[in-house]
Amino acid sequence: MKPELLNSLKGYKLKYLANDLIAGLLVAIIALPMSIAMGIQSVPQNSAINGLQLGIITSIIGGFIISLSGGSRFQIGGPTAAFFVIICSYIANADIGLLGLQFATILAGFWLLIFALMKGGNILKFLPYPITIGFTTGVGIVLLVGQFKDFLGVNASGTGAIDKIVSCIQNISTFNLANFLIALLALVIIIIIQKVNRKIPGAFVAIIICTVVYVILNNTVKDLNIATIGSRYGNIKAQFNILDFGSISQIKWTKIIVPSFTLAALCMMESLLSAKVADGIANTTHNPNQELLGQGVANILSPIFGGLPVIGAIARTSVNIESGAKSSLAGIFHAIFIFIMYFSLMGVMKYIPLAVFASILVVVAINMANFPMFLKIFKFGVRDGIIVTVSCVLTVIFNLIYGILAGITVSLIINIANMTKKLTVKEREADGKKVYNVTGAVYFISVNKLIKIMEKKKNLDKEVIFNFASVKSIDQSSIERLKDYQNMLKGLGKTLIIINCNNIVHKRISAFSNILEYNYYDINANQKQSLLAQNNCSI
Repeated sequence: MKPELLNSLKGYKLKYLANDLIAGLLVAIIALPMSIAMGIQSVPQNSAINGLQLGIITSIIGGFIISLSGGSRFQIGGPTAAFFVIICSYIANADIGLLGLQFATILAGFWLLIFALMKGGNILKFLPYPITIGFTTGVGIVLLVGQFKDFLGVNASGTGAIDKIVSCIQNISTFNLANFLIALLALVIIIIIQKVNRKIPGAFVAIIICTVVYVILNNTVKDLNIATIGSRYGNIKAQFNILDFGSISQIKWTKIIVPSFTLAALCMMESLLSAKVADGIANTTHNPNQELLGQGVANILSPIFGGLPVIGAIARTSVNIESGAKSSLAGIFHAIFIFIMYFSLMGVMKYIPLAVFASILVVVAINMANFPMFLKIFKFGVRDGIIVTVSCVLTVIFNLIYGILAGITVSLIINIANMTKKLTVKEREADGKKVYNVTGAVYFISVNKLIKIMEKKKNLDKEVIFNFASVKSIDQSSIERLKDYQNMLKGLGKTLIIINCNNIVHKRISAFSNILEYNYYDINANQKQSLLAQNNCSI
């Protein structure tokens, strides 16, 4: 294993440096408000801990290390919404607190290093796709509910999503109109900019405009009672808060072992998912085990410098690619630019209304929830609908660990019948081409047999042809995996072809026609014309 940075610098040209610098700057401009928002959100209400510093330090240290030593060319690391609920609960726990969380994060980093050395990076392929959509939708809902308080300016409290909703309703009399208008202005600015040009950092623009509006209103109208960074945290110094190892005796180690495994597992799943998304956008291939190694190092160093757990950020990674990044240097530059902004802009950050960050997170929550895909999976079939619903509901009621574990349990129970039926693949000749006859049910575990064939044949045959005449059913996870490998083969100038689907399989694949190009035809009907040549029928 070696860092993707070294691979990305092979054949690197000087003209690419400008691309990486610009991409790094644009991502940093987007990542700074996101880091502040995630840091603030991760700290319990009325806590004296400076969430702003925690979030920014995480992006600086984590972003730098992940780009330096990770296995994905365009991965951007930092604090994300996937962690905030669990982090907040750990900090609020008297037996853990911020100090315990930091040591748990260091332990999680070592677990990730062990996972990497044990080649555990391939585990994501065994996670059913509906579970991923279920828990991300659940986290999106929890994040959205968590913004009601600061968006409305309501003096509410509560820990869980339901508690927060009830508390907001009970305290609606404390509604602050000025705070709400600032939040609404920020939300409108972000949405309009996203519609006009997604490359423009809407969150950054919203912060500037809303801060100017607040300063003007605050100097002309008294008693607005709008919460700002300064009113919550006072004068903030730009600094790194080096971990005090002398306080290690205060750690209740039995209380942080499970949290450390939890943090490591979530980091592994979310970061590898982000790397997978990046591959789909940029037509690259990441090294999952090297990525875990980079994540491990980042999570060891981030808390040492005063940061939170680090994870691959899907949105920021996507922006990095869309901004024209050419190598992993863009991620390193992004961390350096945040460092510069941290030490140069802290004096004016105190005027930023917290309502703006609530608006930023509302947009993040809605995008993360991905309700259209949630509903589409629910319509796909009863089984996948049950999995995605269970994962989502338990994530909202409890946390995403319960959502993931429940989703996996339900997936295994639902697929007991499929597990007893072995999926077989036999090779034969048809029209002078190799065809693989597939028999059995294709689901999230058995699909790996087909994936291995594609990986083996990607450097040999121009076409990989699967005959699904004897395939009774297929789940959504398998369609996603096949789609990913279709893209991989396309990048190599090759084609994935599936023939002879029955009505059930055809209907299920067609249900996702917006993400899959799909046609099918009968190769067994004595059609002597070369259908294989005439139809570039790809899934």
